[in-house]
Amino acid sequence: MEEHAPALQGTLVRLRAHEPADIPTLNDLINDPEVGEGLGMLMPQAVSGYKAFLEMGEKDPSRSIFVIERLEGRVPIGGCSFFNIEAAPRTAVLGIWVGKPYWGQGLGTDAVRTLCRFGFDHMNLQRIELTVFGTNPRAKRAYEKVGFVVEGRRRRSEFVDGRHVDSSLMGLLAEELVR
Repeated sequence: MEEHAPALQGTLVRLRAHEPADIPTLNDLINDPEVGEGLGMLMPQAVSGYKAFLEMGEKDPSRSIFVIERLEGRVPIGGCSFFNIEAAPRTAVLGIWVGKPYWGQGLGTDAVRTLCRFGFDHMNLQRIELTVFGTNPRAKRAYEKVGFVVEGRRRRSEFVDGRHVDSSLMGLLAEELVR
């Protein structure tokens, strides 16, 4: 019999609920200008802003928010979520961010794969989509490794680092997930 990781555990990361102790660490990581640039955030936020974001998400039934935690050391390194979850067509939008000290280690790719596996296998989603900025080729490559394909480009759709940039809509169907 083949052994499977728990639903929210990947090879390198675990996805779990937020705990109060996570908030200061994650807020510091997300306030890095390079991390914020990938999210379209224009300015740093106070810890209270991050806490308010989480509280708002917990009340929204069309949203599922997780902490990304390294399996090794159980260190919180970022966050990911499904939002705009639509029951009838079984679709959701994926959002993710990883703190800069953890870039280039495959952790984000593993988190995306783990979240998508959960979405398809346990939430019965049929389609997951996301938006990636043209200034973030690292993220685009990570999404492609999981099976996402570019479905369209939106010209000058985002304002990043003082300039307008293109973004791409990427989509993944249940049968396309690279497990």
